[in-house]
Amino acid sequence: MEQRVLYIVYWGALEPLGRSLVLPAVCELAGLGATLTLVTFEKPADLADQSETRTLRTLMWSKGIKWVPLGYHKQPKLPATAFDVFSGLARAVILGLRSRPDIVHARTFVGGLIGAAVAFVLRAKFVYHNEGFYPDEQVDAGVWKAGSAPHRLSLSLERRMYAGADGVIALSERAKAAIERIPAVKQKATPVIAVPSCVDLDHFSPASPRRAWTGKSIRFIYIGSVGGRYLLDKIGRFTAIASQMMESVSLRVLTRAEPDLVARMVDSGGLPRESWSLDCVSRNEMPGELAHRDVGLFFLSTGLSEHGCSPTKIGEYWAMGLPVISTPNVSDSDEIIRRERVGVIVNDHSDESYRKAVSELISLLRDPETSGRCRRAAERHYSLKPACRRQALLYNRLCLPAPTADAYSPEVAAGLVDLHTQAPGESK
Repeated sequence: MEQRVLYIVYWGALEPLGRSLVLPAVCELAGLGATLTLVTFEKPADLADQSETRTLRTLMWSKGIKWVPLGYHKQPKLPATAFDVFSGLARAVILGLRSRPDIVHARTFVGGLIGAAVAFVLRAKFVYHNEGFYPDEQVDAGVWKAGSAPHRLSLSLERRMYAGADGVIALSERAKAAIERIPAVKQKATPVIAVPSCVDLDHFSPASPRRAWTGKSIRFIYIGSVGGRYLLDKIGRFTAIASQMMESVSLRVLTRAEPDLVARMVDSGGLPRESWSLDCVSRNEMPGELAHRDVGLFFLSTGLSEHGCSPTKIGEYWAMGLPVISTPNVSDSDEIIRRERVGVIVNDHSDESYRKAVSELISLLRDPETSGRCRRAAERHYSLKPACRRQALLYNRLCLPAPTADAYSPEVAAGLVDLHTQAPGESK
């Protein structure tokens, strides 16, 4: 059975997050039989690149996806976001009245606010795709104080979205368990599935086997956001400590953040300027960058929300054969790192803890099997295709009262009946 899906996300399809997370997912879902209309919010600088916009539109058309890019407004923050919500709501309702979607799939907190209202107006099924626990993330980033009016209001809105959802997608098994404990979700037996921020493993695939580690140098890399919850200053300090223990250490930072902010944070850790470099590269260039590094880094502040996230960069590191150095309590990665020996957890931000982590890392790098274990971890936990099949199965569960194996595409059929007979709260 083919479902009509209105897919709303408060990111841009042209920005790195959109290219890494949204585009591969919607293209895969379209291949599994969904008819998709994708609504995104694009930053002006990205839309100004007409060549990239045309290329993306052509790709969407070739996959049968209707792409509706709306403008993203940044400042002043609250009025700008409110404007985006209302403009997105109006446009999505108009689109929905034309296409009559069976499902409104809303991704991100702001996307969820739009999607919940659109689904109500259109009488469509509502899937809330949780991209982390946004209200608590704002507290952990220092934007709001815990218990402040904005925090309480956003928590209330978040709970209403969970209560009103016909299905929920969480980023980790730990987030899934937390959502299933919410009284309204538990009472309705709302289906909740865990879908991490998956990686296109065909794109992030080593062109050749990784070279044997020389034992003399470590080439670190960090990809992504800087500041707030993302502790680049601690990464700078960690790398500085590693440089005291090794003959040669370097750090590569790939981000769209302001260079002055990046420099201040790395400098504060005591890492010399000649030991690190900064750039912003395209998604197509990212596998090549990772291929020339030894270890990926991800340091996140510890607070209310880190268990609910799913850092794409960890999956990308592993896909390219790099072990990861991570702070604790991040998504489901602690368990994976320890069980599959694909990285090191830094328990606290002391020099002593950093030295211990570097010693553990050296042991990992000496093991010639580490790179292969990392790739297999990415295939097991961050693969795009099975994650999209789970989402397609969820669509079927919501739209078919008692589907049979021949009601959907062959790729989905094998697991379809299983999902419908699975008890609420069970995890496959």
